[in-house]
Amino acid sequence: ESGDASTDPAYSQNINETYPTLGAGAFLFTNNYYLGLSTPNFLQSKHLNDANGIQRIGGEEIHLYLTGGYVFKVSQSLKVKPSFLLRTVAGSSAMVDLSANFLYLNRFEAGVSYRYDDSISALMSIGITTNLKFGYAYDYTTTNLGNYTSGTHEIFLLYNLDLFKGHNKSPRFF
Repeated sequence: ESGDASTDPAYSQNINETYPTLGAGAFLFTNNYYLGLSTPNFLQSKHLNDANGIQRIGGEEIHLYLTGGYVFKVSQSLKVKPSFLLRTVAGSSAMVDLSANFLYLNRFEAGVSYRYDDSISALMSIGITTNLKFGYAYDYTTTNLGNYTSGTHEIFLLYNLDLFKGHNKSPRFF
């Protein structure tokens, strides 16, 4: 049958291999901006052979991530944070996310994001307490996949454990 696990190359072999990961990153921040650079895995690996055992299908390539943002204090009650995320991997074009978030009265947050040639997103949240935030996000794809989906909806509950009292927090999170 088509789609049966017995015909899927991922299930047609008894594979027992170890694929270690080794990654690194750096994150710099002040009260107003942040900048980060990372790669979650320096090691490349190939996972599956095709049905004839000749060519590798599936694997891991080295990914590189660069992110940054700046918080502008527009007024006593309003902060605006533009940010970006750049992702690159060998053999593929770079992906760029551009975002802008707005924080009002240190409690109400709204934001929009655009992933080049891929999607548009929006989010909003409300601070219930100093450490508890409730929110909603919607992501709409702008690719051909949009013919088959109306987007994704997410509801989130964020609790800040605040384990490092007295230490500066990254402006990545308002």
